[in-house]
Amino acid sequence: MPEAPIVLITGGTGFLAGWIIVLLFRQGYRVRTTVRTLSRAAEIKSSIRAADGITETQISSLQVVQADLVKDEGWAEAVKDAIYVLHVASPFPAALPKHEEDLIIPARDGTLRVLRAARDSGTVTRVVMTSSFAAVGYGHPKERSQSGIPYTEKDWTYLGPGNTVPPYNKSKTLAERAAWDFMKTLESQGNTKLELAVINPTAILGPALGKDDASSLRTVTELLNGAIPGCPRLQFGIIDVRDCADMHLRAMTDPKAKGERFLCVGEGSLWIEDIAKILRKNLGPKARKVPTMVLPNIVMRGVALFVPVARLVLGDLGVAKVISNAKAREVLGWQWQYSSEQAVMASADSLIKFGMVNL
Repeated sequence: MPEAPIVLITGGTGFLAGWIIVLLFRQGYRVRTTVRTLSRAAEIKSSIRAADGITETQISSLQVVQADLVKDEGWAEAVKDAIYVLHVASPFPAALPKHEEDLIIPARDGTLRVLRAARDSGTVTRVVMTSSFAAVGYGHPKERSQSGIPYTEKDWTYLGPGNTVPPYNKSKTLAERAAWDFMKTLESQGNTKLELAVINPTAILGPALGKDDASSLRTVTELLNGAIPGCPRLQFGIIDVRDCADMHLRAMTDPKAKGERFLCVGEGSLWIEDIAKILRKNLGPKARKVPTMVLPNIVMRGVALFVPVARLVLGDLGVAKVISNAKAREVLGWQWQYSSEQAVMASADSLIKFGMVNL
């Protein structure tokens, strides 16, 4: 009986990457992942141990290799004998970077390093890149978002003259553009062995596998901790991490995913006020710090004068964006399994479980 294929996941310490590893093990794949420092290997194994249905044999079989998006070393070893590569790793800022290039360079150049390594491996047949809705729905006129016309995979974040797109959104857009340009170059050279598919998730919520996932669940964490005095008029598309991981695996193996990008959103979008209401309804006294007041837009603009990171969201205040998941449903046969409320509560329950909120 032939051995199961090896799948490489970049950035194994990440929230989404952890759940992808879990799903791959559940489906019988051999799994390898990259970290910037090998000291974090034990942390990854501890995290996936928290998921149901993962055996100690699988955990011990997880291959962890050192590779950094900003360095060439390690990537040849990372892709050796792999059939699929899921490129999930990308820098996500905890604060506003001093220079946007601090995000753009590792995102764009790191993506190209992964693609070049996959090309040169001789074994990799498909790369699935985790991009973002950040590469789809930003920089457009406010009237576009408020028109009610759904954003689809045909849309791209606008980076032309006069754009005010935040650095993270720029980094995701430029990295994805670079990936598609790389594939066009390969095709022009007659190299058709390597395939690319791209997933563009909205805000990812759901159950954490460990304490380090708290940064990915920042909105829920800050609401539970009472870190913000009120709810800004901000809305996000919501996808549960388990549904997002499922879409990645479908895009990895479905022949129809070749050369396609897929928006990854579940039931729809929530305002931060909606998330706060879900927490208060389900958690009772544990949600006593969750704000009840909605912050007027003028207050947020005032805050932005003194808190630079707040400037990143000014363009989205009060904007309701409709996001379509029709393509993933029609092409991949994918369907979200977890409602937005379930995703919020899974986040909250796990944050409480791991002691990441001050109740």
